[in-house]
Amino acid sequence: MSLAAAAVAAMAVGTGMEVYGQIQAGRAAEKTAEYNAALARRDADIEKQRAEFEEAQHRRRVGRFKGRQQALFAKAGVQLEGSPLLVMEETAAEAELEALAIRRGGEIKASRFMAEAGLRQYTGKQKKRTAYIRAGASLLTGAGETYLMYR
Repeated sequence: MSLAAAAVAAMAVGTGMEVYGQIQAGRAAEKTAEYNAALARRDADIEKQRAEFEEAQHRRRVGRFKGRQQALFAKAGVQLEGSPLLVMEETAAEAELEALAIRRGGEIKASRFMAEAGLRQYTGKQKKRTAYIRAGASLLTGAGETYLMYR
């Protein structure tokens, strides 16, 4: 084998290795992005569960408070009409608004995690696509250089 033929072979092998490396890097980037997207989806589920738990806890606390409030009114001999009834209704309305705010806060955080998951997934696909394009460009460049060297 002549020195020129060895150089051409080495260049072809080098090009092949570069192409393979770029493809592998693209696949690895996509897998990493998929993993990170899965973590973000898991975080969204955890956030939803946390908000549901907090909402339930809040509703239990409010239920106990309303029970004490009613018992204290009854103990004091206050009739549940007029102002005392308005106080109890206002307490219930405020408590419901707080429960809904807890739920909504969890939904907002969960939707942010889901958006992050989508972005990570998209980014991974783009990195893989870019790696394949670079691999193709390297293959064409290497083939052209090898041909010129061979000539």
